[in-house]
Amino acid sequence: MIIKEMHLINFGKFNHQSVSLKPGLNIIYGENEAGKTTLHTFIRAMLFGIERQRGKASANDLYTKYEPWENPANYQGTMRIENEGVNYRIERNFNKEHRNFQVINEDTGNILSEEEIAQLFSGLDEKCYYNTISISQLGSSTDKELEGILKNYAANIGSTKSMEIDIKKAFLDLDSQKKKISSEYKITEEDIIRKSIFNAQEQLEVSEAEQQGIVAEIEQKQGELAQVEVREKELSALDAKRLEELAKQNERKENLYQEAISLTADLEKNSATLAKVIEHKEELQSQLMNRGIDSRQTMEKVYDKVMNRSNIPIALIIMMMACIGIGLGMLFVNYQRLYIPSVWFKPVICFTAAFFFLVLSVFKFVVNRKQKEEKLFVIKELRQILERLEAAKHEEVYTERQVERKKESLESVQNMIRIEEQKEFGLDDYSDDLKKLQTEKRQVQDEISKSQWVLEQKKERDIETEKRIEELRQREENIQNAKQEIQALQQAKEEIEEIATEIRNSFGRKLNEKASEYMGHITNGKYDKVSIDERLNISVEGKSSLIASNKLSKGTVEQIYMSLRLAATDIIFEKDKKPILLDDAFAMYDNKRMGNTLRYMSENMEQVVLFSCHTREKLLADKLGLDYNFIRL
Repeated sequence: MIIKEMHLINFGKFNHQSVSLKPGLNIIYGENEAGKTTLHTFIRAMLFGIERQRGKASANDLYTKYEPWENPANYQGTMRIENEGVNYRIERNFNKEHRNFQVINEDTGNILSEEEIAQLFSGLDEKCYYNTISISQLGSSTDKELEGILKNYAANIGSTKSMEIDIKKAFLDLDSQKKKISSEYKITEEDIIRKSIFNAQEQLEVSEAEQQGIVAEIEQKQGELAQVEVREKELSALDAKRLEELAKQNERKENLYQEAISLTADLEKNSATLAKVIEHKEELQSQLMNRGIDSRQTMEKVYDKVMNRSNIPIALIIMMMACIGIGLGMLFVNYQRLYIPSVWFKPVICFTAAFFFLVLSVFKFVVNRKQKEEKLFVIKELRQILERLEAAKHEEVYTERQVERKKESLESVQNMIRIEEQKEFGLDDYSDDLKKLQTEKRQVQDEISKSQWVLEQKKERDIETEKRIEELRQREENIQNAKQEIQALQQAKEEIEEIATEIRNSFGRKLNEKASEYMGHITNGKYDKVSIDERLNISVEGKSSLIASNKLSKGTVEQIYMSLRLAATDIIFEKDKKPILLDDAFAMYDNKRMGNTLRYMSENMEQVVLFSCHTREKLLADKLGLDYNFIRL
């Protein structure tokens, strides 16, 4: 795999910054705080991402450290790589709110699936990255610390090949698991648990015997209860007849009471009506008596008298006729002197008097007629009063009869009520006997309920005891399983040790051979053999003897460390070459050995990216005439 280009869209201090790399040797130079570490971190971040820590740890984690200075929401970048002749583009958005990651095949334009991405980065995870292709100097470690670093690295790579398991840590983990299992399942309490199970089973047996006695007692009480219930049923049947007759009598009495109440109400209503009728009759009689009418015969006489009386004023008519006759007589006597005016004087006076009597008779006729009509109207009112009086008399008679009938009916009903109240039953009263039986029945039921409650309590305790036995048996089984698991862990520890030994015997030879090859090139043949023995002691072979790593200079130990990492990279990734990332890895090298290393890497490795704050690597590469790609930050 070759890294072709990095485009830091917004990462740390960089904004839309592109860096192009080439196959072979790449030297990235920059002074302190120029961004070398940011670029190095960007490569790792594009391959594996950056997770933000939680809580207080987030204040100093990588996510926060390299969060863009400007526009932190646009926290992303791309990296173009080539693998087996195919070009890919890795795109990542690191922002926690818009996190995104995808790999695109630039030759086809297809987005790789998760399986295809895993195949593309096969064998390369973050821990493997830090322990193989990403190499930095060991810094200010002491000689003893350097020896420890070498031994731990050799143990891990020689035993597991993938750097993911530390053998010593694995043993510590296994021992910790054994201790945890022993503590968690309390293996030492196995005898106590067995004794507890035995005691609980004995309690169950005693409880079962007690329950059998309680069940027998309950059955006896239930027999007594059945006898009481039979007797209660017999007495209830006898008493039911008495109650039935009593209920019928009460029903008859109730009906009679209701009828008496109804008759009383009707009697009061009829009496009130009779009083009103009498009062009304007396009032009508008073009205007639005030007008002089004491009977219908008197009324008829008054009526006939009014009807038979003439309305014509006879006397006035006679007077009128007399005046006319006198006037005509005077004219007839003096008919020969009618032309004399004085002759007409007395007849005119007679005719005038006749006219006066005519007018007066007409007036009297009208007045008489009106008076007659008024008398007839009064007679009509009196007739109506008389008719109402007769109706009131009839109503009085009718109401009196009604009152009498109601009184008779009420007396009859009251007599019937007295008869019903005086009746006596010939049936015996068993209510007291029934009360005694019910009291006895409740006592027996209470005794049965108490016994059943005691029985239920014992059953519940037995259930709890059985659960406890089950729990104890489960704990006993867990202890047995834990013993087997501890035995399996011990066996696993032995097998891991055996497998680790086998791996060291086979893989260790390859590691020694590869590391020796790299060490020979770095030291120009001075140390062409690196040896890691069974105790993980690392040494190099000098001209006449083996030299332990603790007797070598820091620079030589750094070179052994690099040789082991490069050797491990070759063995782990085999034909799938990965870029080698060097972060100031030559600080402890002299110029000669650094030149040997640069020349070998430039000529034999697919891609090397060297980060440095010194120009000595560039000057030495120029002096050696090496082909390299120089990038200044």
